[in-house]
Amino acid sequence: MKKIVVFFKENNPYALEEIARRLIEAAERGLWQPDPEIKDILKNIYLEIEGWMEERMEEVKGEFQGGEVSIMSTEDLSNIGEKVKEIKSKLK
Repeated sequence: MKKIVVFFKENNPYALEEIARRLIEAAERGLWQPDPEIKDILKNIYLEIEGWMEERMEEVKGEFQGGEVSIMSTEDLSNIGEKVKEIKSKLK
C-alpha cells in the first residue's frame, strides 16, 4: 500500500485525495468494513493531502473553480426545488 500512496503523491495527489475521501465515505456509510488500521491510514492520507492542497491554493492567483460532493437522501430530493429557489434568492 505504501508504494501506491507514494506513486499517487508524486503523480496525482488530487486523485489520491479523491480515492481516500470516497473510501472513508463508504466506510462511514457502512458500505465497506475495512480493518480499523486501514481506516486510520486513509484518514491520515486524506488529511495530509488536503492540507497540501490548501497550502497550494494560497499560490493561486485569480479565479479558480472548486467542487463539492453532497450526499442527499430521497427525502432531500423531494424538496430540491425549494432548496434551489432558496439558494438563488441568497445569491441575488
